[in-house]
Amino acid sequence: MDHPPQPAPAPRRTGWAPFALLASVQLLLNASVSVTFAAGPAMARELGLGRIDLVLDSSAYGLAFSGLLLLGGRLADRTGPHRMFCRGTALFAAASLAAALAPAPPFVLGARFLQGCGAALAAPAAMALLRAAYPEGPARSAALARWGLLSSLGAAAGIVLSGLLTSWPGWRWSFGLLGAAAAAALALAPRLLPAGPAPVRVPPDLPGAVLGTLALCSLGYGLVMAGPHGWTAAAVLGPLALGSVLLAAFAAARRRSPAPLLPPGFLASRRRATALLCALLGPAIGASTAFLLALWFQQERGWSGLQNALAFVPYSAVLLGVGFTAGRTVARLGVRTVAAGGLAAIAAGLGLIGAAGLRTGSEAAVLTGLAVLAAGSGTLVSAAVVGAVGTVPDGQSALAGAVVNTAILAGPTASLALTTSAAEARTAALLAAGDPHAATGGYAFAFEAACALFLLAVPWALYGLRPDRRPRPTDRAPDRAPAEAPVRPTTPA
Repeated sequence: MDHPPQPAPAPRRTGWAPFALLASVQLLLNASVSVTFAAGPAMARELGLGRIDLVLDSSAYGLAFSGLLLLGGRLADRTGPHRMFCRGTALFAAASLAAALAPAPPFVLGARFLQGCGAALAAPAAMALLRAAYPEGPARSAALARWGLLSSLGAAAGIVLSGLLTSWPGWRWSFGLLGAAAAAALALAPRLLPAGPAPVRVPPDLPGAVLGTLALCSLGYGLVMAGPHGWTAAAVLGPLALGSVLLAAFAAARRRSPAPLLPPGFLASRRRATALLCALLGPAIGASTAFLLALWFQQERGWSGLQNALAFVPYSAVLLGVGFTAGRTVARLGVRTVAAGGLAAIAAGLGLIGAAGLRTGSEAAVLTGLAVLAAGSGTLVSAAVVGAVGTVPDGQSALAGAVVNTAILAGPTASLALTTSAAEARTAALLAAGDPHAATGGYAFAFEAACALFLLAVPWALYGLRPDRRPRPTDRAPDRAPAEAPVRPTTPA
């Protein structure tokens, strides 16, 4: 039922309480992306899962999460972000507990998909509530900058959590703990969170929702299957082709809809589009690094799953440290400078891991590079979220959260497919040449290639994030975060 527009209620609380609760849930949603990384072998032994089953269990959550985010953003704007946040968190909690109790592989797969559905409802609403809790200006910019770190921090926390729990009580506790924490956050939400912007009277755009969801899921599935099957397999080319057709149909439907799910003008800003790509790149390289280093640590260096998890504790600590300074850094230096610096730091970290670490067998160099990469990724995504979300109107705050989260989630899927393919191709070439360290050489090549790409991304970001010479009054985005003016829409979103 549509609700007439009403003035947005004032936040009930200020300070750290709303951010702490919303950030906790966002951490849980992002931790669930990587929670099966360390738990996968134990799950395979107990449930009899094959390699494809593990891939599907790991990707079912991400596909549902990323595929339904735009619809989740529209529903949050339409029904109210507080209500949608509670519904999504409740579904995520129930599905997490179902995964912990799953007796057979199909139940795990179904529970992971429902987890992703709950996350897709909760994440955009959380972004809208964050904006409602903090007034426009330095406080909001600082909160958004810290928010950008939660994707990488949550993924690292999922690796550490699953590694610790799988080594002692068992893999089921990883899902059980996620569900219990989400249920606790749900109980606190009525007391700590504002109501958020009033519901917006806008059609749901069901054709756009169906086409967009199917397109993202099909493309994501094709990329996921590239690892097990190779890029030329029908299981890869078919979904990629179908996803491309559906994406074109989504774009065509968007032009005809009176209230499209993704308004055409939303991505018209060069700065916003560049910021969204930066938001994609940070989590993308973080996920690929975690995956490839887990293989190198455990297969080439003989580390246990627990040792692999502990290797990411300094990574998480660096991200936390960046979180305490991200808001002030972006406010002082601007989105453009911080994003370019983050890209350069990521390139330096990748170079340390590949050339100085893997090629020489130096674990110290690898861990140092991992810390440098964490600092770069944290600053990059912090600046990107401020640049992409800081200037949208309140009526599009959930939409902005959905688009940012879609970019953040799409990155790891594509990056894992590309980096693992590069590593495997290089490994095969080295094996053919008789290299006894072919696997390590393949991993090093993937990191070095990624280093070169991130170096090329630095001048691209400097150009894409520069202030517009003739900014449009409906899409102004200055370089300094505290001075950013809100966008005033000329048509309903």
